Amino acid sequence: MEYGIKPISIATSFVLVALLWTFPLQHVIAYPFVFLFFGAVMGSAWFGGVVAGFVAVVQSSLVITYFFIPPLFSITVAKESQSFLAAFILCAFAISIVSSARKRAENAVRVARDELEAKVRERTAELQRSNLEIRESERQLRILTEAIPQQIWRSDAAGCIEYCNQHLRNYVGERRASLEGESFFGVLHPEDEALFRQGWESALVAGGRFEVKVRVRGADDSYRWFLVRSIPQRSEDGTIARWYGIHIDIEEQHKAQQSLVIAQEDLSRLSRTLSMAEMAASIAHELNQPLTAVVTHAYACREWLGSNPANFEKASATAEKIVQESTRASAVVKRVRALFRKEGTEKLHINVNHLVQEIARLLRDESIRRGVAVRMLLDPDLPRIEADPVQIQQVLLNLANNAMDAMGAVVGSRELTIHSEKHGTGEVVITIEDNGPGIAPETATRIFEPFFSTKEQGTGMGLAICRSIVEAHDGRIWVENKRPTGARFKFTLGIGA
Repeated sequence: MEYGIKPISIATSFVLVALLWTFPLQHVIAYPFVFLFFGAVMGSAWFGGVVAGFVAVVQSSLVITYFFIPPLFSITVAKESQSFLAAFILCAFAISIVSSARKRAENAVRVARDELEAKVRERTAELQRSNLEIRESERQLRILTEAIPQQIWRSDAAGCIEYCNQHLRNYVGERRASLEGESFFGVLHPEDEALFRQGWESALVAGGRFEVKVRVRGADDSYRWFLVRSIPQRSEDGTIARWYGIHIDIEEQHKAQQSLVIAQEDLSRLSRTLSMAEMAASIAHELNQPLTAVVTHAYACREWLGSNPANFEKASATAEKIVQESTRASAVVKRVRALFRKEGTEKLHINVNHLVQEIARLLRDESIRRGVAVRMLLDPDLPRIEADPVQIQQVLLNLANNAMDAMGAVVGSRELTIHSEKHGTGEVVITIEDNGPGIAPETATRIFEPFFSTKEQGTGMGLAICRSIVEAHDGRIWVENKRPTGARFKFTLGIGA
């Protein structure tokens, strides 16, 4: 069918059509059969292939020989027409080959085009399915992030915030709902922003997890404590594609921790009070007997000396007993003092600024609870000093706590400032300032005395101990008022202490 009946039928049809058109056209134009039969050969080769083209060439040659080349109605060819017939046959074969080749090329191009279009449609369909799957995944992820009762955000690889879920937008309020880019840092507490930025930039450089506790401002302009965590999402080649972050509300936990700290402080204060009461009772018990004996012997001695005549022998013996009881009382006092006498401590070469920074870190939660902003103005060129770091920290902690206590009734801004600077060539001066009510003149002269306190529940020993520690380090401590309000405690430490 493919190589027999079909090509013969196509060739016969085209040759027959050419023959039928030749008869009427030969009376109009000369030799119309040449063009018509060439067309028949071309059409046969185009639609039937090279076999149909060759069949058309043979049929056309026979028909032209029989009908149009003398002698007519004979397959014999006159000598003068043989070259014409040969040229026709050669040209017909060439046309057949070219036409069939052109047809095959066009068919190949069409097939390739169809295959390409099919592949394009297939890839387009795959791309559309992929896009639909991606959009569906993003939609499901967005639904999931909106359903989770947490505040979630996403940033690009450079750390620029590009998405916040509805819970986070609802918390910060509509007027701050746009948190993309640098606007995100505007909802952080000013005192926590630097800490957040430092940790965030370190995580971006290291490519690791990020975690920090900060206060975030809500729609009502109040702040709550949140634990902020962020992890990177990496692509197949290991590079960071984006970051995902979550805010965990720890306000109640933080309040519980603050309450625990307060309870611990109250317990410690009660323990100290009970210890002092127990110590006082012990001292009173220990001293009661010798002092009673001293008084009794003193009365007896007076009686012996007042008698007539005076009994000096018994008076002398009684006086000796007074000396013995007094010595016993002195031993009791020494024994009590030994309870508070510290062993000799090893002094180290320390950096005072490091101690101040450590104290500021220890005071962070307490200062936040009391609403006090801690500022540090530290001289970076301070020399190292020789001192006991634990004792110096105790002095700093005591003075800082006193300063915050002094600002308890202050309405508005509360600031605790710690300065460090070099004084002359042999001393370092540390200053603790507050903006409280200041120190009354009559109080300033006695504030470092033992058992003198301006607090209702104070023991009056804190500043006395501070003075003892500072003086043990070849330094001095004093207090002065600053204008318009506030107090300024200063103490020095010898560089070679």
